[in-house]
Amino acid sequence: MKQGRTILAVLLLLLAAGCTAEEEQSKKTAEEPSSTLEEADYSIIEASAQQIDHIQGIGYPGNDTGLYLSSSDGLKFFKEGIWHEATSANHDYMGFQAVKDGFIVSGHPDKNSVIKNPLGIVKSTDKGASFKNLAFSGTSSFPFLAAGYETNIIYMINQEKSDELEAGVYRSQDTGKTWDPVSLNGLEADTLGMIAAHPTHPEIMAMSTRSGIFLSQDKGETVKLVSEPMMATALTFTENNLYYAYADQEKVQMSKIDLKTMENSQIKIPFLSYDNPITYISADNKSKGRLAISTYLKDLYESADSGVNWQLLLKNGRIE
Repeated sequence: MKQGRTILAVLLLLLAAGCTAEEEQSKKTAEEPSSTLEEADYSIIEASAQQIDHIQGIGYPGNDTGLYLSSSDGLKFFKEGIWHEATSANHDYMGFQAVKDGFIVSGHPDKNSVIKNPLGIVKSTDKGASFKNLAFSGTSSFPFLAAGYETNIIYMINQEKSDELEAGVYRSQDTGKTWDPVSLNGLEADTLGMIAAHPTHPEIMAMSTRSGIFLSQDKGETVKLVSEPMMATALTFTENNLYYAYADQEKVQMSKIDLKTMENSQIKIPFLSYDNPITYISADNKSKGRLAISTYLKDLYESADSGVNWQLLLKNGRIE
């Protein structure tokens, strides 16, 4: 990425912020992680009837069963056909990333939490009962994160210059201890969007933009357009495929790219109008074929067969 180039970090037109990416040769070091912070009176119970205001991530942590939904009012858990919620730690979660031993997330703590505001980047290995600071505690929040399920790699978009980092795209290969700028050479787009990291191969990552899907096999140093030019809104990797969503001719579409052959094939999804794009896609790395998608209008669908059939788990963000 050329020095001084100005880009926007966006998910469609729904999230936007100025972001100037500057090349730097020196490695940036985050603050030393502190001890794990435990939340008071934390347990997971059946959810009460409620309206979710914002879906800010979905995923399948490897140390639990069920689908996690991160929101502006804490975590929600869909397990065995029932919605659950936490009794405390109802943080404003952003950038939720499921990994093999838990999840990595950013955002802002609720008013009763002992965690610094903003969260920076933290990790939980006990379903949200406690958190370990990975980086930037009390200084920054990151709505755009990606993490490898079985690797230590984390990508993030730093939307505003801070004392630690210039604005731009960064990666950490040691779970947040140090950060390097990501070059994204070959990115023929005027926007940045969602980032996805391959679950087992740390060198493979991808990014959705308003100009399509760009794939990298060298940790983001160079990228290549691997889809038709279109407004791509969400993406995720499985071991062998890259799934992505986009808006096309008044409705929302979903496709997958075979990472070995680079063949592109369509995924059948329930009808979604152009004003209800897919915002997040997640795959369960423990259960082949299990996928979930969420939308801008807070619908949530899950498939157990790689998208052949879909079950509606949430309509307009309402838990009954």
